[in-house]
Amino acid sequence: MKLEVLCLEDLQAFQSLYKQCWPKYCQEYYCLNFIEFLKQEPHIKNLKLFTLDTTQAREEGLFVIVDRYQLFVGGLNNTNGLLQKALDLLDWSNGFKCSSIPARHISALEQVVESKKLSLIFKDPTELFYMTAKEALKLKVEPPSGFYFKRLSVADASLVNDEWPNHHLGSLYFIERQIRMCVSVGLYEEHSHQLVAWCIRLQGGYLGALQVKESHKRRGFGSLVTREISHILASHGHDVMALVGPNNKASCGMFTKLGFTVIDQCVWLRTEPTNGPFTWPDGE
Repeated sequence: MKLEVLCLEDLQAFQSLYKQCWPKYCQEYYCLNFIEFLKQEPHIKNLKLFTLDTTQAREEGLFVIVDRYQLFVGGLNNTNGLLQKALDLLDWSNGFKCSSIPARHISALEQVVESKKLSLIFKDPTELFYMTAKEALKLKVEPPSGFYFKRLSVADASLVNDEWPNHHLGSLYFIERQIRMCVSVGLYEEHSHQLVAWCIRLQGGYLGALQVKESHKRRGFGSLVTREISHILASHGHDVMALVGPNNKASCGMFTKLGFTVIDQCVWLRTEPTNGPFTWPDGE
């Protein structure tokens, strides 16, 4: 077996497979929103999409997506070893941030990490908070007096990146791209037009980069932008997902209070490069 490149039409066919047993495979379904990336930028840099060159892999919607340094996986079957084989065929020399890996696929990932003797930088579990579009439509909220909602602009990217606890080398490009490609919401002051709170839908389909400026915390603004972006996604027919670490009691409490329920767990796992540090070129 070897890796086989997926095209836009393949991803669209795969995505339709994940509608069964909803919402069991909602992670895979929304992860394949890379479809929208390819529609907007057919020759987007450093995005590679693979399956295995077998009929079974295609029938099961098996995919491995390498987005710069991030790795996403999916498949209807996690018991036949095909995902492990696909992961084993990847080049791990620059390290991967294995992102939002559904719990059912962790065993395959861990076996590849062990067999290749890869060192880990971190391995973090997260809870998958979920809400149907029907329920999220009820989250529509008006901004407080003196503020307004607006989609983020690329000009906001530097602030968002600087305030993001997960910012790193190459993350400014990532934030800029997400703002260009995905749904986002910012809360701005009317008199100064200052951005004070925001949320962006990440490429895996989850709400992310949820942040409130230090000067405006403890005013419920995180909940406000979460409600607004959830309503926008729901108005386009999308269910809403967010991943929160179990030790983040404040965020877990916020999503629970808004009506989200935990339906699964996902893991984030970062492997060390095997050929020394790797630096991404500017703008990539």
